[in-house]
Amino acid sequence: MVDTTAGLAGLRRVWERIESSSEEPAPFLTWEWQESWWAVFSASHRPRTLVVSHDGEVVGIAPLCLSLRREGTLQFAGGEDLSDQLGLLARPGFEEQVAEATVAWASGSGALELDLHFLRDWGWELPALERAVARQGLTLEVHPEEVSPAIDLPASFDEYLSLRLGKKDRHELRRKMRRLEQERPGWRLVGPEELGLEPALTAFLKLLRASREDKDHFLTPEVERFFREVAERFQRRGWLRLALLEEGGRLAAGIFGFCLGRVWYLYNSGYDPAEAHLSPGLLCVAEGLRGAIEAGCRQADLLRGNEGYKYRLGAQDQFLVNVRISLAKEGR
Repeated sequence: MVDTTAGLAGLRRVWERIESSSEEPAPFLTWEWQESWWAVFSASHRPRTLVVSHDGEVVGIAPLCLSLRREGTLQFAGGEDLSDQLGLLARPGFEEQVAEATVAWASGSGALELDLHFLRDWGWELPALERAVARQGLTLEVHPEEVSPAIDLPASFDEYLSLRLGKKDRHELRRKMRRLEQERPGWRLVGPEELGLEPALTAFLKLLRASREDKDHFLTPEVERFFREVAERFQRRGWLRLALLEEGGRLAAGIFGFCLGRVWYLYNSGYDPAEAHLSPGLLCVAEGLRGAIEAGCRQADLLRGNEGYKYRLGAQDQFLVNVRISLAKEGR
């Protein structure tokens, strides 16, 4: 068990080996994301990262933390308000051992509860945790928590339009694209490659703030610092997907996401309200889908939330759950 942020920094290489062995490494479970979160938000939590070994080889990592606001509660590290999907990391074939070790350690840690948010119900963790809890005589509750709408991507954007969108949504998207072409004939997507990471990110955050009042409140100085930490680290790994819809020096919308393991994750988007009549936010996401298809991605995960535009773009719900494990055995 690693219980210092300095110790977490030393896990980078072994963490990356475990993460790279996964078919679909969620961005929120990468060392870069977790390290960025600890760099900004360590004051309210204490690290309790478990490193699971088998015959001297590391086979899994459980990125946990102890909440200082909820006494006796172990949670996933990474921030429930910032991380859209959380879970455990395991080398293929060692999933059961990682779940078993996590529950066994938590049971003996003195904590009262494992409160695990935003577990993917299509992932391996939920059934493995259920079996581990049953073997150890503990109590587990599963509660539906959120949706993470996703789109299975075909081989081309034209196929996406014809196969994933209904007639009405396809007609509307094409109509909006034509209107953008008519009113902003020189529009294009620009990003860090052309503008530089810092100017592109600053422009995106300005659009994010402007697009909705709740997003303005969300972007506290700490959250903005976190965005910058993640962007810099993900850019170095080639994972960052940051694009801005621009015409004549005017920015209308932007998207901020990641591409890992042939999945494009849309983390956030923003737009200039003065351009709302052109639906630039929706069109910027649609162009993000086009780029993901051209990059060979097989899925677009639009992440937490049931905003209507996701379904107009053809997304289908995936479900996230909250797992609560009482660590007090009967009679203990």
